Amino acid sequence: MTTQRTHNSLRALLCLAAIAITTLLATTLSACGGAGTAATTGTNPTPMPVTTTPVQVNIGDSPADWMLAFSMNINSMTLTGSNGNATVVSTSTPMEMMHLMGTMQPLAMVNAPQGTYTGATVTIGAATVTYMDPTTKTVTQQTMQGPMTGSVTFSTPISVGSAPMAMGFDLDLASSVTQSSNGSLMMNPVFHVTSGAQGSGNPMDYTDGGIGEMMGSISGVSGSSFTMTSMQAFGNFTFATNSSTVFEGTTMGTMGSGMLVMVDATLQSDGSLLATRVQSMIGSGGMMGGGIVTAETGQPPTSLTLVMQNGVGSGMMASFLAEGVTVNLATSTTYEMNGDNIDMSGLPFTPVFDGSHIFVGQSVMPISTGGMMSGSGGMGGGMMGGTSMAGSLTASELMLMPQGVTGTAGTALTSGSATSFTMTMSSDSAFTTLTGATSVMVFQQKGTIMEGGTTIASGASMHAFGLLFYDGGQWKMVALRMGAN
Repeated sequence: MTTQRTHNSLRALLCLAAIAITTLLATTLSACGGAGTAATTGTNPTPMPVTTTPVQVNIGDSPADWMLAFSMNINSMTLTGSNGNATVVSTSTPMEMMHLMGTMQPLAMVNAPQGTYTGATVTIGAATVTYMDPTTKTVTQQTMQGPMTGSVTFSTPISVGSAPMAMGFDLDLASSVTQSSNGSLMMNPVFHVTSGAQGSGNPMDYTDGGIGEMMGSISGVSGSSFTMTSMQAFGNFTFATNSSTVFEGTTMGTMGSGMLVMVDATLQSDGSLLATRVQSMIGSGGMMGGGIVTAETGQPPTSLTLVMQNGVGSGMMASFLAEGVTVNLATSTTYEMNGDNIDMSGLPFTPVFDGSHIFVGQSVMPISTGGMMSGSGGMGGGMMGGTSMAGSLTASELMLMPQGVTGTAGTALTSGSATSFTMTMSSDSAFTTLTGATSVMVFQQKGTIMEGGTTIASGASMHAFGLLFYDGGQWKMVALRMGAN
């Protein structure tokens, strides 16, 4: 019994000693900075936060002049970066590309991790092409089922530092869409990417974050800022205003939810958007759209048929993009030219747009107090002008809008010059098939923006974006911007 008690006592002493040593070691390691504790418990050090920079992601269209409209849904878009990827689009976003021929508009504002970006992935859902059939001379439509994925590798890596910047994704429709021997269309998305930092160039140039005539609906007003929703963009856009902001038809005090506006803006050094011009188009309950005139009824016309390319407001749906819409004109309809940022001075002709000067081939924007009325859906076997149209509206106002044309330069062009030249159109272009015209006289003003360089060679394939008129038996365009294809 005595021996057993002795063994039990020794065992108890050894246990107490082990506990004491363990406590001493834990205390010592804790005093040394806790490295031993982290290793023992398996916890990880808190990761350093990733620094982000505002990036304005724009989208536009390289010319595919045989199309009248190209409507698609961007299901997702992601930028691939060295310090993490950046999500641009995460839910399906409708987009019509042909009204962006020769220009770009914001798709999204992104807080992107600083670092080097080498590419992007874009997934497109179903896409609809509306075009002029070269044989029948009728407006025709085809839909390509998705998803279709474009993996974009940047030709030069793009560095995102501390300065806000813009990335431009130019969808090359001429290379993206092909036609099989049986006439079916197929798509393999091809994008060309550009970038520019805020403050590095013309603040109104989209390459450096400029925004021109972005169409949307006011969703909120707070102090000197307002928030706008656009049907063809992902998420809301917030614009600040200051004493230099030009307001037309509204003020910050009278701006209300549901008002339809067009906004010019510039990207600021803090990553915010400053509205330079806000034009109220119509109040809540109305709608505005945009598209190419493909037919007229009466002379002067009492109604127009449009292929829709843009729109927002009451009754306007994304499904109307690339579809046919009837625009009824009344004796009370007013007419206006949208010459925002276009120099119209010193022209050798007088630009006119009124009830007697509306022509097939022009881009117009109907504005309606009553909104869009839905039609029977679709265009009856893919042919416009039949018994089935997507919708109709009565225009309280009709505005001539800038549009893109493409062709061959008749002379060498230099940035900063004021000149005119003949642009020869392709024989299979939608414009030529619609109008029968094989050329457009383009007027370059001193303020016309020359994209991607300072010259365009004589005979080069090019595009121009501006207001298009039919005057004296000839088509004439006053160009806002021009660029080589």
